[in-house]
Amino acid sequence: MALTFDDIKDEFMTKVNADPTVQRCLRTIHDGRGTYTTANRLAKRVGETLGKVLKEHDPIENINEWDYVNLIPQSLGLNQQIIVDACRDVQNGLNAKNGIGIRYQEPKFDWDRINGLITELRDNPEFKNIEKSFYDQLTNFSENIVDDSIRDNVGRLYRSGIRTMVIRQAEAGACKWCQEVAGTYDYSEVRMTGSDVWRRHDNCHCTIDYITEKDSGFYSERVNNQRRS
Repeated sequence: MALTFDDIKDEFMTKVNADPTVQRCLRTIHDGRGTYTTANRLAKRVGETLGKVLKEHDPIENINEWDYVNLIPQSLGLNQQIIVDACRDVQNGLNAKNGIGIRYQEPKFDWDRINGLITELRDNPEFKNIEKSFYDQLTNFSENIVDDSIRDNVGRLYRSGIRTMVIRQAEAGACKWCQEVAGTYDYSEVRMTGSDVWRRHDNCHCTIDYITEKDSGFYSERVNNQRRS
């Protein structure tokens, strides 16, 4: 029988629930101290954990040892729900802290990327040829959920008349492109589809976060730093 989502679901959730990094992030979020940087750290670990579980069931001969049309959408669907729940708690906490009565906007499930993964698996029956790229994409997919959550919810703030600054921070040892795109941006200038601020190349672990004008001094400091750069 080919590997299905039901075959790995319990194993995945057991490993996620036992992971120290995931649990630290969840405690920080539930204590009201979580930011989207916390959510990104959680998302990266959840994506890596899914990869580890799947790796334990790597196809030995060819990809048909996985029922990938079932396995990939459902596995990444559960992966997304874990991350979205964390993002929802982060966003609701930030809104409450700043006296903003706007409900959380859940990002859409990226079916285009899911179908792209399925096509890649179908076109590469010898899984070992794309193994590293495939597992990197699981983590990338997970971190993009956080990026999409920020973008969607900052968009709601913007449409409600609340000014925000988007902060992209390069990871340690980041490539030249990531170093160049890192910085602080007025959301109104980067809200359009295609802005590099929201892009994430393979194996990129840079973080995105935001602050609103309701964050007073910190917001003003970021605005002034942006103008001097």
